Amino acid sequence: MWVQISLSKIVLCKIIRVYNIVANDFFEYSVSVRKEKTFRVLVYPNITYSKNLEQDSFVQVLKQQILLLNEIRDDLWFHIILPENVMSLDIDNVSQHYISIPTYPPLMRIHFNTTEILNVLTNEYDFDLVMSHLPEHTHQLKNTLYNKTNHRPKLFGYCHWWDFQSVSTWEGSFNQSILGLLEYDRCYINTQFQKNLVLAEMKETFSSSIIDRVDKILEVQYLGVNNADIITDKNRDSNKTIVFNHRPAEYKHFDEFIAITDKLYKQRQDFKVWVPLLDKKHREYVIVDSFGDEKQPYYNMLKTCRVGLSPKQTYGGWSIATTDGLMNGVPYIMFNELYYNELQSSADVFDTDEEILTLLNKYLDDDDYRNTKSDEAVMHIKDNLIYKDEIQNMSDYMDDLRDELPKVNKEDGRIKDIIGWIKKSIDGITKKEIINKLGWGNSRPFTPYRTKLLENKNIFDCIGREPTYYWNEDGE
Repeated sequence: MWVQISLSKIVLCKIIRVYNIVANDFFEYSVSVRKEKTFRVLVYPNITYSKNLEQDSFVQVLKQQILLLNEIRDDLWFHIILPENVMSLDIDNVSQHYISIPTYPPLMRIHFNTTEILNVLTNEYDFDLVMSHLPEHTHQLKNTLYNKTNHRPKLFGYCHWWDFQSVSTWEGSFNQSILGLLEYDRCYINTQFQKNLVLAEMKETFSSSIIDRVDKILEVQYLGVNNADIITDKNRDSNKTIVFNHRPAEYKHFDEFIAITDKLYKQRQDFKVWVPLLDKKHREYVIVDSFGDEKQPYYNMLKTCRVGLSPKQTYGGWSIATTDGLMNGVPYIMFNELYYNELQSSADVFDTDEEILTLLNKYLDDDDYRNTKSDEAVMHIKDNLIYKDEIQNMSDYMDDLRDELPKVNKEDGRIKDIIGWIKKSIDGITKKEIINKLGWGNSRPFTPYRTKLLENKNIFDCIGREPTYYWNEDGE
Protein backbone atom coordinates (compact mmCIF):
# COMPACT_ATOMS: atom_id res chain seq x y z
CA MET A 1 0.00 0.00 0.00
CA TRP A 2 2.80 2.43 0.85
CA VAL A 3 4.30 1.95 -2.60
CA GLN A 4 1.12 3.20 -4.24
CA ILE A 5 0.90 6.11 -1.84
CA SER A 6 4.53 7.16 -2.13
CA LEU A 7 4.38 6.94 -5.92
CA SER A 8 1.22 9.03 -6.01
CA LYS A 9 2.89 11.69 -3.83
CA ILE A 10 5.93 11.81 -6.08
CA VAL A 11 3.69 12.15 -9.13
CA LEU A 12 1.77 14.89 -7.30
CA CYS A 13 4.99 16.77 -6.62
CA LYS A 14 5.94 16.55 -10.30
CA ILE A 15 2.52 17.75 -11.39
CA ILE A 16 2.71 20.62 -8.93
CA ARG A 17 6.15 21.58 -10.26
CA VAL A 18 4.90 21.78 -13.87
CA TYR A 19 1.74 23.51 -12.70
CA ASN A 20 3.80 26.15 -10.93
CA ILE A 21 5.76 26.92 -14.05
CA VAL A 22 2.69 27.22 -16.25
CA ALA A 23 0.29 28.91 -13.90
CA ASN A 24 2.34 31.08 -11.61
CA ASP A 25 2.29 34.01 -14.02
CA PHE A 26 -1.49 33.99 -14.34
CA PHE A 27 -3.10 33.71 -10.94
CA GLU A 28 -2.64 33.23 -7.22
CA TYR A 29 -3.21 29.76 -5.81
CA SER A 30 -6.22 29.18 -3.66
CA VAL A 31 -4.85 25.79 -2.62
CA SER A 32 -1.56 25.57 -0.76
CA VAL A 33 1.19 23.86 -2.73
CA ARG A 34 2.96 20.99 -0.95
CA LYS A 35 6.45 22.12 -0.05
CA GLU A 36 7.97 19.22 1.82
CA LYS A 37 11.38 19.08 3.39
CA THR A 38 11.01 15.45 4.31
CA PHE A 39 12.69 14.37 7.54
CA ARG A 40 14.03 10.83 7.05
CA VAL A 41 14.56 8.39 9.92
CA LEU A 42 16.17 4.95 9.90
CA VAL A 43 14.79 2.67 12.63
CA TYR A 44 16.94 -0.17 13.97
CA PRO A 45 14.88 -2.87 15.74
CA ASN A 46 14.92 -4.88 18.95
CA ILE A 47 12.95 -8.03 18.09
CA THR A 48 12.58 -10.62 20.87
CA TYR A 49 9.14 -12.17 20.34
CA SER A 50 9.33 -14.08 17.04
CA LYS A 51 6.25 -16.11 17.95
CA ASN A 52 4.11 -13.11 17.06
CA LEU A 53 5.84 -9.96 15.85
CA GLU A 54 2.63 -7.97 16.24
CA GLN A 55 2.85 -8.51 19.99
CA ASP A 56 6.56 -7.76 20.23
CA SER A 57 7.16 -4.80 22.55
CA PHE A 58 9.39 -3.05 20.01
CA VAL A 59 6.66 -3.24 17.35
CA GLN A 60 3.96 -2.04 19.73
CA VAL A 61 6.00 0.88 21.03
CA LEU A 62 7.28 1.92 17.61
CA LYS A 63 3.81 1.82 16.07
CA GLN A 64 2.52 4.18 18.74
CA GLN A 65 5.52 6.48 18.36
CA ILE A 66 5.07 6.74 14.59
CA LEU A 67 1.29 7.24 14.72
CA LEU A 68 1.59 9.95 17.35
CA LEU A 69 4.46 11.66 15.53
CA ASN A 70 2.24 11.63 12.43
CA GLU A 71 -0.48 13.41 14.42
CA ILE A 72 2.03 16.07 15.43
CA ARG A 73 3.74 16.60 12.07
CA ASP A 74 3.53 15.54 8.41
CA ASP A 75 7.15 15.68 7.25
CA LEU A 76 8.51 12.29 8.39
CA TRP A 77 9.48 9.19 6.45
CA PHE A 78 10.59 6.06 8.33
CA HIS A 79 12.79 3.25 7.04
CA ILE A 80 12.39 0.28 9.41
CA ILE A 81 14.66 -2.76 9.44
CA LEU A 82 12.64 -5.92 10.17
CA PRO A 83 12.92 -9.72 9.77
CA GLU A 84 9.64 -9.85 7.82
CA ASN A 85 6.58 -7.77 7.02
CA VAL A 86 4.70 -6.44 10.03
CA MET A 87 1.16 -5.47 9.03
CA SER A 88 0.63 -2.99 11.87
CA LEU A 89 3.65 -1.05 10.56
CA ASP A 90 2.22 -0.78 7.05
CA ILE A 91 1.79 2.95 7.56
CA ASP A 92 1.68 5.45 4.69
CA ASN A 93 5.05 7.06 5.53
CA VAL A 94 6.90 3.83 6.34
CA SER A 95 9.19 1.61 4.26
CA GLN A 96 10.00 -1.84 5.62
CA HIS A 97 13.36 -3.41 4.80
CA TYR A 98 13.92 -7.10 5.51
CA ILE A 99 17.10 -8.75 6.77
CA SER A 100 17.79 -11.95 8.69
CA ILE A 101 17.45 -11.25 12.41
CA PRO A 102 17.63 -13.98 15.07
CA THR A 103 15.14 -13.31 17.83
CA TYR A 104 16.50 -15.53 20.61
CA PRO A 105 17.89 -12.75 22.83
CA PRO A 106 21.46 -14.00 23.48
CA LEU A 107 22.05 -14.58 19.75
CA MET A 108 20.17 -11.48 18.66
CA ARG A 109 22.36 -9.29 20.84
CA ILE A 110 25.61 -10.48 19.23
CA HIS A 111 24.41 -10.99 15.65
CA PHE A 112 25.19 -8.08 13.34
CA ASN A 113 25.16 -8.90 9.63
CA THR A 114 27.03 -6.03 8.00
CA THR A 115 26.47 -7.36 4.48
CA GLU A 116 22.69 -7.48 4.80
CA ILE A 117 22.51 -4.14 6.56
CA LEU A 118 24.57 -2.48 3.84
CA ASN A 119 21.92 -3.62 1.36
CA VAL A 120 19.55 -1.29 3.23
CA LEU A 121 21.98 1.59 3.71
CA THR A 122 22.43 2.32 -0.01
CA ASN A 123 22.98 5.76 -1.51
CA GLU A 124 19.49 5.60 -2.99
CA TYR A 125 18.18 6.77 0.40
CA ASP A 126 18.80 9.61 2.83
CA PHE A 127 18.84 9.13 6.61
CA ASP A 128 18.84 12.29 8.71
CA LEU A 129 18.44 10.45 11.99
CA VAL A 130 18.83 6.92 13.24
CA MET A 131 16.39 5.76 15.89
CA SER A 132 18.05 2.70 17.38
CA HIS A 133 16.10 0.46 19.74
CA LEU A 134 19.08 -1.81 20.41
CA PRO A 135 22.10 -0.19 22.11
CA GLU A 136 24.13 -3.40 21.75
CA HIS A 137 24.30 -2.88 17.97
CA THR A 138 24.48 0.87 17.82
CA HIS A 139 28.27 1.11 17.93
CA GLN A 140 28.55 -1.32 15.00
CA LEU A 141 25.72 0.43 13.18
CA LYS A 142 27.39 3.84 13.48
CA ASN A 143 30.72 2.39 12.32
CA THR A 144 28.99 0.88 9.30
CA LEU A 145 27.16 4.10 8.45
CA TYR A 146 30.20 6.36 8.86
CA ASN A 147 32.79 4.10 7.22
CA LYS A 148 30.91 2.24 4.48
CA THR A 149 28.14 4.64 3.37
CA ASN A 150 27.64 8.31 2.52
CA HIS A 151 25.18 8.76 5.43
CA ARG A 152 26.20 10.81 8.49
CA PRO A 153 23.03 10.88 10.60
CA LYS A 154 22.57 11.82 14.23
CA LEU A 155 21.68 8.92 16.52
CA PHE A 156 19.04 8.67 19.21
CA GLY A 157 16.72 5.91 20.30
CA TYR A 158 14.91 3.90 22.88
CA CYS A 159 15.97 0.98 25.07
CA HIS A 160 13.37 -1.61 26.08
CA TRP A 161 15.48 -3.98 28.16
CA TRP A 162 18.75 -4.10 30.07
CA ASP A 163 20.68 -7.29 30.78
CA PHE A 164 21.46 -6.58 34.41
CA GLN A 165 23.52 -9.17 36.22
CA SER A 166 20.61 -9.82 38.54
CA VAL A 167 18.35 -10.96 35.71
CA SER A 168 20.68 -12.23 32.99
CA THR A 169 23.43 -14.80 32.64
CA TRP A 170 24.51 -13.45 29.26
CA GLU A 171 28.09 -12.48 29.94
CA GLY A 172 29.10 -9.09 28.60
CA SER A 173 25.68 -7.98 27.36
CA PHE A 174 25.33 -5.07 29.76
CA ASN A 175 28.77 -3.65 29.00
CA GLN A 176 28.10 -4.00 25.27
CA SER A 177 24.88 -2.01 25.73
CA ILE A 178 26.80 0.78 27.45
CA LEU A 179 29.40 0.96 24.67
CA GLY A 180 26.57 1.32 22.15
CA LEU A 181 24.77 3.81 24.34
CA LEU A 182 27.76 6.14 24.21
CA GLU A 183 27.09 6.62 20.47
CA TYR A 184 23.64 8.11 21.12
CA ASP A 185 22.86 11.76 21.52
CA ARG A 186 19.87 10.67 23.61
CA CYS A 187 18.38 7.32 24.53
CA TYR A 188 14.91 7.13 26.05
CA ILE A 189 14.31 4.76 28.95
CA ASN A 190 10.89 4.04 30.39
CA THR A 191 11.36 4.64 34.13
CA GLN A 192 13.63 6.50 36.50
CA PHE A 193 13.92 3.19 38.35
CA GLN A 194 15.56 1.63 35.28
CA LYS A 195 17.89 4.57 34.85
CA ASN A 196 18.97 4.30 38.47
CA LEU A 197 19.72 0.60 37.96
CA VAL A 198 21.81 1.31 34.87
CA LEU A 199 23.91 3.95 36.60
CA ALA A 200 24.37 1.77 39.68
CA GLU A 201 25.50 -1.28 37.71
CA MET A 202 27.93 0.79 35.66
CA LYS A 203 29.95 1.51 38.83
CA GLU A 204 31.40 -2.02 38.69
CA THR A 205 33.14 -1.40 35.35
CA PHE A 206 33.04 2.21 34.17
CA SER A 207 34.64 5.42 35.32
CA SER A 208 32.71 8.27 36.89
CA SER A 209 33.16 10.38 33.74
CA ILE A 210 31.52 7.68 31.59
CA ILE A 211 28.72 7.29 34.13
CA ASP A 212 28.15 11.04 33.98
CA ARG A 213 27.94 10.87 30.16
CA VAL A 214 25.36 8.08 30.33
CA ASP A 215 23.41 10.01 32.95
CA LYS A 216 23.06 12.83 30.41
CA ILE A 217 22.25 10.49 27.49
CA LEU A 218 19.47 8.56 29.24
CA GLU A 219 16.14 10.38 29.27
CA VAL A 220 13.05 9.00 31.03
CA GLN A 221 10.04 8.68 28.73
CA TYR A 222 6.90 7.16 30.23
CA LEU A 223 5.09 5.07 27.65
CA GLY A 224 1.63 6.27 28.65
CA VAL A 225 -1.61 5.76 26.70
CA ASN A 226 -3.60 7.36 23.91
CA ASN A 227 -6.23 9.77 25.12
CA ALA A 228 -8.84 8.23 22.80
CA ASP A 229 -8.34 4.80 24.44
CA ILE A 230 -9.24 5.97 27.96
CA ILE A 231 -12.60 4.67 29.07
CA THR A 232 -15.51 7.10 29.29
CA ASP A 233 -18.17 4.61 30.44
CA LYS A 234 -16.79 3.21 33.68
CA ASN A 235 -18.10 -0.19 34.69
CA ARG A 236 -19.79 0.11 38.09
CA ASP A 237 -20.90 -3.53 38.13
CA SER A 238 -17.70 -5.47 37.49
CA ASN A 239 -17.36 -9.25 37.60
CA LYS A 240 -15.36 -10.85 40.38
CA THR A 241 -12.44 -11.38 38.04
CA ILE A 242 -8.81 -10.74 38.99
CA VAL A 243 -6.68 -10.01 35.94
CA PHE A 244 -3.00 -10.86 35.52
CA ASN A 245 -2.38 -9.50 32.01
CA HIS A 246 1.40 -9.59 32.22
CA ARG A 247 3.52 -12.33 30.68
CA PRO A 248 3.13 -15.44 32.87
CA ALA A 249 6.88 -15.70 33.28
CA GLU A 250 9.41 -16.17 36.04
CA TYR A 251 10.64 -12.56 35.91
CA LYS A 252 7.02 -11.47 36.54
CA HIS A 253 6.79 -13.87 39.52
CA PHE A 254 3.76 -15.59 38.00
CA ASP A 255 4.12 -18.82 39.95
CA GLU A 256 4.15 -16.86 43.22
CA PHE A 257 0.98 -15.08 42.12
CA ILE A 258 -0.78 -18.38 41.38
CA ALA A 259 0.28 -19.75 44.76
CA ILE A 260 -1.47 -16.76 46.37
CA THR A 261 -4.67 -17.20 44.33
CA ASP A 262 -4.60 -20.92 45.28
CA LYS A 263 -4.76 -19.80 48.91
CA LEU A 264 -7.54 -17.39 48.07
CA TYR A 265 -9.48 -20.17 46.33
CA LYS A 266 -9.32 -22.26 49.46
CA GLN A 267 -11.00 -19.36 51.30
CA ARG A 268 -13.63 -18.59 48.66
CA GLN A 269 -14.68 -19.84 45.24
CA ASP A 270 -16.62 -16.83 43.96
CA PHE A 271 -13.91 -15.37 41.71
CA LYS A 272 -11.97 -16.07 38.51
CA VAL A 273 -8.42 -15.20 37.48
CA TRP A 274 -7.91 -14.11 33.88
CA VAL A 275 -4.45 -14.66 32.41
CA PRO A 276 -4.77 -13.72 28.72
CA LEU A 277 -1.17 -14.67 27.80
CA LEU A 278 -1.27 -18.11 29.43
CA ASP A 279 -1.10 -20.94 26.87
CA LYS A 280 -3.60 -23.21 28.57
CA LYS A 281 -5.84 -23.35 31.63
CA HIS A 282 -4.10 -24.99 34.57
CA ARG A 283 -6.52 -24.19 37.42
CA GLU A 284 -10.29 -24.52 37.75
CA TYR A 285 -10.63 -20.81 38.50
CA VAL A 286 -8.32 -19.61 35.69
CA ILE A 287 -9.57 -18.06 32.44
CA VAL A 288 -7.19 -18.00 29.43
CA ASP A 289 -9.34 -16.16 26.89
CA SER A 290 -6.99 -14.45 24.47
CA PHE A 291 -7.86 -12.10 21.65
CA GLY A 292 -4.56 -12.19 19.77
CA ASP A 293 -3.82 -8.86 18.14
CA GLU A 294 -7.37 -7.53 18.53
CA LYS A 295 -7.17 -4.73 21.04
CA GLN A 296 -10.83 -3.79 21.39
CA PRO A 297 -12.14 -7.23 22.52
CA TYR A 298 -9.21 -7.34 24.96
CA TYR A 299 -10.12 -3.88 26.29
CA ASN A 300 -13.79 -4.85 26.51
CA MET A 301 -12.96 -7.82 28.72
CA LEU A 302 -10.63 -5.71 30.86
CA LYS A 303 -13.56 -3.39 31.58
CA THR A 304 -15.42 -6.27 33.21
CA CYS A 305 -12.63 -7.10 35.67
CA ARG A 306 -12.80 -6.25 39.36
CA VAL A 307 -9.10 -5.69 40.03
CA GLY A 308 -5.68 -6.32 38.51
CA LEU A 309 -2.38 -7.28 40.10
CA SER A 310 0.98 -5.81 39.15
CA PRO A 311 3.60 -8.21 40.52
CA LYS A 312 7.10 -7.81 41.80
CA GLN A 313 9.45 -7.83 38.82
CA THR A 314 12.94 -9.22 38.73
CA TYR A 315 13.52 -6.44 36.28
CA GLY A 316 11.48 -3.33 36.98
CA GLY A 317 10.38 -1.69 33.75
CA TRP A 318 7.30 0.12 32.61
CA SER A 319 4.17 -2.02 32.72
CA ILE A 320 2.01 -1.61 29.60
CA ALA A 321 -0.23 -4.35 30.97
CA THR A 322 -0.98 -2.17 33.98
CA THR A 323 -1.70 0.97 31.97
CA ASP A 324 -3.96 -1.10 29.68
CA GLY A 325 -6.04 -1.94 32.73
CA LEU A 326 -5.96 1.49 34.36
CA MET A 327 -7.22 3.27 31.25
CA ASN A 328 -10.11 0.79 31.14
CA GLY A 329 -11.12 1.54 34.70
CA VAL A 330 -9.46 -1.43 36.39
CA PRO A 331 -7.73 -0.53 39.68
CA TYR A 332 -4.47 -2.39 40.34
CA ILE A 333 -2.79 -3.70 43.44
CA MET A 334 0.91 -3.02 42.89
CA PHE A 335 4.17 -4.22 44.36
CA ASN A 336 5.66 -1.50 46.53
CA GLU A 337 8.53 -0.26 44.35
CA LEU A 338 9.46 2.89 42.42
CA TYR A 339 8.68 1.43 38.97
CA TYR A 340 5.01 1.21 39.96
CA ASN A 341 5.00 4.37 42.06
CA GLU A 342 6.05 6.27 38.90
CA LEU A 343 3.07 4.71 37.15
CA GLN A 344 0.44 5.52 39.79
CA SER A 345 1.46 6.83 43.18
CA SER A 346 -2.07 6.53 44.66
CA ALA A 347 -2.50 2.79 43.99
CA ASP A 348 -2.78 0.24 46.79
CA VAL A 349 0.59 -1.45 47.27
CA PHE A 350 1.87 -4.62 48.89
CA ASP A 351 5.12 -5.99 50.27
CA THR A 352 3.99 -9.44 51.43
CA ASP A 353 1.73 -12.27 50.25
CA GLU A 354 -0.54 -11.67 53.24
CA GLU A 355 -1.07 -8.06 52.15
CA ILE A 356 -2.04 -9.26 48.65
CA LEU A 357 -4.64 -11.61 50.11
CA THR A 358 -6.08 -8.89 52.32
CA LEU A 359 -6.34 -6.44 49.42
CA LEU A 360 -7.84 -8.99 47.00
CA ASN A 361 -10.55 -9.82 49.51
CA LYS A 362 -11.25 -6.12 50.03
CA TYR A 363 -11.66 -5.48 46.29
CA LEU A 364 -13.83 -8.55 45.80
CA ASP A 365 -16.13 -7.62 48.69
CA ASP A 366 -16.33 -3.84 48.68
CA ASP A 367 -17.94 -2.49 45.50
CA ASP A 368 -17.83 1.14 46.61
CA TYR A 369 -14.14 1.00 47.45
CA ARG A 370 -13.33 -0.73 44.17
CA ASN A 371 -15.24 1.87 42.16
CA THR A 372 -13.56 4.74 43.99
CA LYS A 373 -10.14 3.29 43.11
CA SER A 374 -11.33 2.80 39.54
CA ASP A 375 -12.16 6.52 39.33
CA GLU A 376 -8.73 7.37 40.74
CA ALA A 377 -7.02 5.18 38.15
CA VAL A 378 -8.77 6.77 35.18
CA MET A 379 -8.22 10.30 36.47
CA HIS A 380 -4.52 9.64 37.08
CA ILE A 381 -4.07 8.32 33.55
CA LYS A 382 -5.80 11.37 32.06
CA ASP A 383 -3.76 13.83 34.10
CA ASN A 384 -0.32 12.23 33.91
CA LEU A 385 0.14 9.52 31.32
CA ILE A 386 -0.93 10.76 27.90
CA TYR A 387 1.75 9.41 25.59
CA LYS A 388 1.31 12.13 22.99
CA ASP A 389 2.75 14.64 25.47
CA GLU A 390 5.94 12.56 25.66
CA ILE A 391 6.07 12.18 21.88
CA GLN A 392 5.70 15.94 21.42
CA ASN A 393 8.88 16.31 23.47
CA MET A 394 10.54 13.65 21.29
CA SER A 395 9.45 15.48 18.15
CA ASP A 396 10.97 18.73 19.42
CA TYR A 397 14.20 16.91 20.21
CA MET A 398 14.34 15.38 16.72
CA ASP A 399 14.22 18.91 15.32
CA ASP A 400 17.06 19.90 17.63
CA LEU A 401 19.15 16.99 16.33
CA ARG A 402 18.42 17.88 12.73
CA ASP A 403 19.70 21.39 13.43
CA GLU A 404 23.01 19.82 14.51
CA LEU A 405 23.55 17.87 11.28
CA PRO A 406 26.78 18.75 9.43
CA LYS A 407 26.55 21.01 6.38
CA VAL A 408 28.96 22.21 3.73
CA ASN A 409 29.97 25.80 3.15
CA LYS A 410 27.81 27.66 0.64
CA GLU A 411 30.90 28.29 -1.45
CA ASP A 412 31.48 24.58 -2.01
CA GLY A 413 31.63 24.04 -5.76
CA ARG A 414 29.67 20.80 -5.70
CA ILE A 415 26.74 22.30 -3.78
CA LYS A 416 26.46 24.92 -6.52
CA ASP A 417 26.39 22.16 -9.14
CA ILE A 418 23.71 20.22 -7.29
CA ILE A 419 21.51 23.30 -6.87
CA GLY A 420 21.83 23.94 -10.59
CA TRP A 421 20.72 20.40 -11.46
CA ILE A 422 17.74 20.62 -9.14
CA LYS A 423 16.72 23.99 -10.56
CA LYS A 424 16.87 22.69 -14.14
CA SER A 425 14.98 19.44 -13.40
CA ILE A 426 11.29 20.11 -13.97
CA ASP A 427 10.13 16.81 -12.48
CA GLY A 428 12.70 16.66 -9.68
CA ILE A 429 15.93 14.73 -9.30
CA THR A 430 16.51 11.79 -6.99
CA LYS A 431 19.37 11.52 -4.54
CA LYS A 432 20.67 8.51 -6.49
CA GLU A 433 20.73 10.55 -9.71
CA ILE A 434 22.67 13.31 -7.93
CA ILE A 435 25.26 10.82 -6.62
CA ASN A 436 25.65 9.34 -10.12
CA LYS A 437 26.16 12.81 -11.64
CA LEU A 438 28.78 13.57 -8.99
CA GLY A 439 30.49 10.25 -9.59
CA TRP A 440 30.82 9.69 -5.84
CA GLY A 441 31.22 6.38 -4.11
CA ASN A 442 30.36 5.65 -0.51
CA SER A 443 33.42 7.35 0.95
CA ARG A 444 32.18 10.90 0.27
CA PRO A 445 29.53 12.00 2.83
CA PHE A 446 26.34 13.32 1.25
CA THR A 447 24.57 14.32 4.49
CA PRO A 448 26.33 17.75 4.73
CA TYR A 449 25.16 18.51 1.20
CA ARG A 450 21.60 17.40 1.92
CA THR A 451 21.50 19.59 5.02
CA LYS A 452 22.69 22.59 3.01
CA LEU A 453 20.22 21.89 0.19
CA LEU A 454 17.23 21.84 2.52
CA GLU A 455 18.29 25.17 3.99
CA ASN A 456 17.52 26.67 0.58
CA LYS A 457 14.02 28.17 0.65
CA ASN A 458 13.37 26.98 -2.92
CA ILE A 459 14.54 23.36 -2.57
CA PHE A 460 12.26 20.63 -1.29
CA ASP A 461 12.45 16.87 -0.80
CA CYS A 462 9.22 15.29 -1.94
CA ILE A 463 7.82 12.83 0.60
CA GLY A 464 8.17 9.22 -0.46
CA ARG A 465 10.46 6.19 -0.17
CA GLU A 466 13.31 7.74 -2.18
CA PRO A 467 14.37 11.36 -1.68
CA THR A 468 13.42 13.47 -4.69
CA TYR A 469 14.72 17.03 -4.74
CA TYR A 470 12.82 19.69 -6.66
CA TRP A 471 12.82 23.43 -7.12
CA ASN A 472 9.87 25.63 -6.28
CA GLU A 473 10.34 29.24 -7.29
CA ASP A 474 7.57 30.26 -4.93
CA GLY A 475 9.69 29.09 -1.98
CA GLU A 476 8.52 28.87 1.61
